[in-house]
Amino acid sequence: MEQKKHDLLDIIHLIYVMDPMCSWCYGFAPVIKQLVEEQEGNLQFKLVMGGLRPGTEKPLEEQMKESIKTHWQDVEKITEQPFDYTFFERDDFVYDTEPGCRAVVSMRYLKPEYEFDMARAVQSAFYAKNTDVTKPAVLASIASSFGVEEDAFLEKYASEEMKEKTQQDFTIARHLQATAFPSLYLLNGTSIHLISRGYRPYDGMKAHLERVLKQLNTDQNPLNE
Repeated sequence: MEQKKHDLLDIIHLIYVMDPMCSWCYGFAPVIKQLVEEQEGNLQFKLVMGGLRPGTEKPLEEQMKESIKTHWQDVEKITEQPFDYTFFERDDFVYDTEPGCRAVVSMRYLKPEYEFDMARAVQSAFYAKNTDVTKPAVLASIASSFGVEEDAFLEKYASEEMKEKTQQDFTIARHLQATAFPSLYLLNGTSIHLISRGYRPYDGMKAHLERVLKQLNTDQNPLNE
């Protein structure tokens, strides 16, 4: 479809703040995938890593395991996304979400066309397959499914540049006041519009997004009917 050069939608970005080890983001995966596919050619899509538990050093305690398990059950019930609960049989698991975030950021600079796919693959590996995505070798293996050599991925992933770029994403998320994941925003020039903070089902999300886009278009072009 040919775009109009002066169409407002040409300059609007849909910003998705998420963490690949956030259960509600995993539940939201089918929703955001469908929205992005529907808006292709209209909106520029950008991922921002939120940093749910970056830098965590202590292993999960039993009380925290029970709390997380309850969250997973809620997400599974509402979204019907599959979960592998054998995760909770792990001992001494350190729930550090920085490695998964950095893996997605690394893909952004290696093969940007697969950044979103990398995020979804890390989610699926962790939640549906009980794979330890805090391990660089595991993340490199996931990256290889998108045509990235594992050694090349590991070199990029371990670089100070990628560590800094990941921290920059966390800073952007804080500046956006993304206090819950997933969060969606529309960026129109220098104007930021919150679309959703937290999970929403597809129908509600699509309707709300379209209302905001219509209002932005009306504000920009008041003579349009």
